[in-house]
Amino acid sequence: MSLLSQAMTYYPYVFHPITVLGVGILVLIHHEWTRQDGDQSVLWRRVGGFLGVGLLALIPTVAYFGITGANPIQSTMGNSWRMDALVAVGLFIAGVGMWYLWRHFDWGQLIPGAMVVLIAVTIPYIALSPFWNVSGHVIISLMPALYLALVDRKFWPFLAIPIVMVYNRIFLDAHTWAQSIGGFVIAAAIILGLYWLQTDGSLRSEPESTTL
Repeated sequence: MSLLSQAMTYYPYVFHPITVLGVGILVLIHHEWTRQDGDQSVLWRRVGGFLGVGLLALIPTVAYFGITGANPIQSTMGNSWRMDALVAVGLFIAGVGMWYLWRHFDWGQLIPGAMVVLIAVTIPYIALSPFWNVSGHVIISLMPALYLALVDRKFWPFLAIPIVMVYNRIFLDAHTWAQSIGGFVIAAAIILGLYWLQTDGSLRSEPESTTL
């Protein structure tokens, strides 16, 4: 096996989209906290809230296996629109939970804005999966990377992760060019459009101005 083949084989595990999403949101939480000049306890309360709400994303998948008795290993092998839908619904639930938590405690506007974007990208993912095997790896990994890059341009290197993911899905024969690039284009359009609305009609890097 060539070095490229080895790298491409391990890439979706090392940079699993859920891991990329989680790390990206944690980076955004830290970034918002540093701009607010809060104490350390404030940061840890927010991280704890994120971890707690993040568990809500498991509810649809756990419920599915509990009700159907399906084998988790067999069910998660290959491409399955049912698993895609379960993951997307879980992210939708977690996104709503995070949005509410940040609004309830008035912890800032960045995370609620990001959660609106996360919720929005799950909708076409859920809707298209039964009919078109659009790449969820690309969609979910692009969401935090592009949002971070828009919030502060210093985060632009994060964009390398979803860009490589586009080629990775094709290289591993997990998706076609249309499915992989299509996922990128759909997600990018939603992220850019919502961020544009959140910053009152611009793509400027001004985190504290985001709304929704």
